[in-house]
Amino acid sequence: MMKRATGFTLIELMIAIVIVAVLLAIAMPSFRTFLLNAQIRSASESMHAGLNLARTESLKRNARVSMWLVNGISAACARTATGTSWVVSVDNPASACNAISSFTASPRLVQSRAGSDGSGSVSVTAVNAGGTAASCITFNGFGGVEPTCTGGDAPIASIRFASSDASTRTLQVSIVGGSVRTCNPAITDPNDPAIC
Repeated sequence: MMKRATGFTLIELMIAIVIVAVLLAIAMPSFRTFLLNAQIRSASESMHAGLNLARTESLKRNARVSMWLVNGISAACARTATGTSWVVSVDNPASACNAISSFTASPRLVQSRAGSDGSGSVSVTAVNAGGTAASCITFNGFGGVEPTCTGGDAPIASIRFASSDASTRTLQVSIVGGSVRTCNPAITDPNDPAIC
């Protein structure tokens, strides 16, 4: 009696490879959208956490504490309404975003975060209540939003996070009276808690 050979034939192996390749080709666009949505979520959660940190620090210190959107965490940083990086400090951190956290040395930096950390392909747009570009928000000792930031600028009212890919979602962080909330501007159902 002859023993039957076990294993795969070359034809069976090629068919399996073709099936796997077709499944991967179908799944790749969805996976890319999933990754972009994760980056948008990461950026919005980071900004939400930074805003809550600034508010908490203002309550803890019973003093004005600001969050600034900046173009990077370096000695050459500048404020910008499209910055994915942020700095929480008592004083304006311009050209000192890489300073060591300190309660006494200017800019009395509390914490900073580089926008490239986990959310490099996300675009950020911050506006004030009038809809014009804004790059800072200041909380007072009661946790409320000050009417102006250091330098007299109107404070951030909302920050929108998006991608250039139209298949991804857009998220928005809104600040109303000191309360920070993340929502989805695409939702229109008034019963959905994620509505803006």
